Amino acid sequence: MNDDLESQLRTALRPGPPSAGFTDRVMTCLAQADLPPASALASPPAGRRRHRSRVAGWWSAGIAATLLLTVGLRQHVQEQRERESGLEARREVLEALRLTDRKLELAYRTLKDQSPGA
Repeated sequence: MNDDLESQLRTALRPGPPSAGFTDRVMTCLAQADLPPASALASPPAGRRRHRSRVAGWWSAGIAATLLLTVGLRQHVQEQRERESGLEARREVLEALRLTDRKLELAYRTLKDQSPGA
């Protein structure tokens, strides 16, 4: 039963050529219809224009805010990296100074032990 209904629907809804006089009937209906001029259809009403300009304004503000946040975040990340790099360099210098202090202390003791007056 369903197959028969489906085949009937397919047959009924199958595209085909328009009947004779179709174009003339459509053109007659359009001529009799009370349609606004094409210029009125081209531009939206004032309320819709204002709405579009508001939406465009919000989009612009959103894009500008996103760009500012992106630039600010990038600068913050770069400053953090520079700070961490500076702290690492400071640690390395302090370690080098400690090592140098130990070596100088060892050299001082060695010289003191070898001196004839000791």
